[in-house]
Amino acid sequence: MDFESLIRVLAEEHRVMAAALARMEEAATEGDFDGIAETLRELDSVFRQHIADEESQILRLLIEELGVRGAEAEIKVFQQHRPIYKLMQLISELAPKSAPDLKADQRLLNDLFLEHTSLEEQGVFPKALRAYRDLQREGGSKPA
Repeated sequence: MDFESLIRVLAEEHRVMAAALARMEEAATEGDFDGIAETLRELDSVFRQHIADEESQILRLLIEELGVRGAEAEIKVFQQHRPIYKLMQLISELAPKSAPDLKADQRLLNDLFLEHTSLEEQGVFPKALRAYRDLQREGGSKPA
């Protein structure tokens, strides 16, 4: 898959994950803890692959082209992956136990995820595409 297609796939995965979070919120409202757990299992594999693709392709390109200092803001955005994933795991553990804690953590996860994906789509992805296109104009190699 070429780099520009990868960016489109990653943006679409954001929408898939946001829809899963909405299903989780609905399940939490209905007290459907099995539904929450099932949605988290689905979300887990998508999110882990998404992180791997972003960090191995996009972050690598940005660091190679701009250096660590030039990609500092994007590195900070990608550092949000870990707390998002940890919160997903916490919700998975809470799902069968505590409805009030679950609802608060669910809201926090939604907010964190929406902020994170907005930063990626409005900042990281456009910057990575510019770096990729600059590299192509200069005759450099494509990111693998």
